[in-house]
Amino acid sequence: MKALYLSGTAFDIGKQHGTQAKEEVHHSLDSYERLFWYEANMKWKHAIELGKLHLDYIEKTNIALLDEMEGIAKGASVSFHDILALNARSEIALTNNKSDGCTSVALMPTIAESAFLGQTWDWRASQSKSLIFTNIKQNDAPEINMVTEGGIIGKIGLNAYGLGVCLNALRANMKSNKLPVHLGLREILNSIDLNEALEKIRDQKIASSANFLIAQCDKSGAKATNVEISPVGEDRKTTRDNFLYHTNHFCSARLVDQIGKEKLNTTENTFYRASRIKKLINNTINDKKIITTDIIRQWFSDHEHYPNSICRHMEEDSSEYTSTVTAFSIIMDLNKHNLYLMEGQACNPSEIANFHFN
Repeated sequence: MKALYLSGTAFDIGKQHGTQAKEEVHHSLDSYERLFWYEANMKWKHAIELGKLHLDYIEKTNIALLDEMEGIAKGASVSFHDILALNARSEIALTNNKSDGCTSVALMPTIAESAFLGQTWDWRASQSKSLIFTNIKQNDAPEINMVTEGGIIGKIGLNAYGLGVCLNALRANMKSNKLPVHLGLREILNSIDLNEALEKIRDQKIASSANFLIAQCDKSGAKATNVEISPVGEDRKTTRDNFLYHTNHFCSARLVDQIGKEKLNTTENTFYRASRIKKLINNTINDKKIITTDIIRQWFSDHEHYPNSICRHMEEDSSEYTSTVTAFSIIMDLNKHNLYLMEGQACNPSEIANFHFN
């Protein structure tokens, strides 16, 4: 996976991203153009028009987000609206797509050797070629270490204040023209503490449904909050001394009622994975073992219920544009501010890397 070290103004950061990851940006554009057509029978030209609907709200939220996307477009020699469409990909054509990937966990120091936040990121095999690591030194916001897709400015990672975020897709056939999910992730990582992060996503500020598992370890201790987001409301769970986990279905009965079951798109494997990760965590605790990075990696390598397992592999006779695989697994030590990255499946990664803040 290519590692980018970006700094300066928002436009500078974007231009460096677009220049250094030009190949990955172009691959993202090609992959999502195919995906939108396959999932929603939507041409890219229409996707661009839908992306434009979010412009006013993004500008009101943080104009630096637009500047950074403008920089990527310049560096990668594509249009700004191409990059905007990538960053609104969840809203444009995937709200009615059946969710089928990602398992996230947050583990507090009372049961683990540190405050850990991590997940598998399961998505179309084709997008594995677009993945990049970015270290972002911003002028007016925290330094960020993040794994993302070429052209997308917000995803999974942590900042220099020990605040991290994981993402689980939640598919409900509804959306607004507010802040796209991936820009919401960036706004979380632009926050100095958990309260600021939660404020940035509350009150239906996010345009479509998603699950954000957010945690921080600072001088006051460790804390994790899971937030199920939708255009009609949100629900939260918080812990300082235990664990949280999530897959790809709404757990909040209140939100399910508000949204309406007929608008939800859920596959059975999300329930298998939720049950399995909970069992693996509880078994470790009951065995009186202190949870470590190695143990979390073992969980992320689990093949129970295969092919609907936590660790996802390419299925036979399937296309890289339709098959869901574990593209990477990530474990963040929020106390040491360390990001442990396994590219590919955790059971047999193609590459392992550790990233720290200087």
